[in-house]
Amino acid sequence: MRKTDMDKSEVPSGIRLAALLNDRLNEIMDRERANHTFIHLYCTGPYWVAFERSAYQLRLTFPDSETTPLRLFAYPFPIVMVSVTDRSLRSYARKHILRWNETDYVVLTVPESPLTDYRKWHAGEVEGLPQLT
Repeated sequence: MRKTDMDKSEVPSGIRLAALLNDRLNEIMDRERANHTFIHLYCTGPYWVAFERSAYQLRLTFPDSETTPLRLFAYPFPIVMVSVTDRSLRSYARKHILRWNETDYVVLTVPESPLTDYRKWHAGEVEGLPQLT
């Protein structure tokens, strides 16, 4: 996890997250539909975020992570995002091999978990989320 892009690190985390969702949402969701054994993480500055199946696996790997259900105008279904601090991920990376490691994108390999467990978790996280009108 290299942070060499000075201008990107100066952009607030929320703005980086909004840009990520705006520019790469379809790519992220396509990747997650076929995902069974990876955690795909995207850097938003001091935080790394994962979505859907990656989010579920990240939550299992980092129990102290932050879970956020999202409803976006650009996507018809609710999405679950989980975030961890850069510090937590760096600590984890010292003891584990990262499958892919770029400045703003990291992939961790994890054991496959049952799809029914993921679906139950996802349903619980998005329960009560307001509908878009």
